[in-house]
Amino acid sequence: MSPEDPVLRAVRAVCFAVVCLGITAGGHAFAGGGVIGPGVAVAGGIGALGLAYLVGGRELRAGAVVAMTVGAQVALHLFFGWAAPGPERVGEHLHLNVGMGVVHLVAGLLTGWWLYRGESAFWLMVRLWRAPSIPVPRWMLGVAPVRTVAPLWAVLPFDEPWLGKAREFVGSIARRGPPEAICAG
Repeated sequence: MSPEDPVLRAVRAVCFAVVCLGITAGGHAFAGGGVIGPGVAVAGGIGALGLAYLVGGRELRAGAVVAMTVGAQVALHLFFGWAAPGPERVGEHLHLNVGMGVVHLVAGLLTGWWLYRGESAFWLMVRLWRAPSIPVPRWMLGVAPVRTVAPLWAVLPFDEPWLGKAREFVGSIARRGPPEAICAG
């Protein structure tokens, strides 16, 4: 399995697009921009997916992943504002005020770091998968040489009187049923 495999790139790109789309659409709806229509969400998701697929052929550093995440979220925010229904909505969301910019920056930094950790874990798995397996010496595993043990029937004689009989404890009572005090009364 190669890291340049289109299926692996597509899976990683879908993860990036879903996270960016979910955070941005949720923030847009929470901030009063309204719920995003399915067509707008799909178009924005395809844009984020395309961006992630184009750059997903190699391992990215933390700064690149965070910058991509912040950029994708800002681009999706502007796209959602542009695609909002009604003429009064268009002007509201095409600009970023300070509060909205801070929220996008913090959300982008947090989700970018989270996506970077997933990306680095993925590449670690790819490196481990491609690494040749080396034989480990037995002394490193703590395994001693195996000795053969005599079978149990060769060690225990069969003529012992206690062999095969159940032993009873000295202080135990061998009867069943309720206590005598309850039955007597």
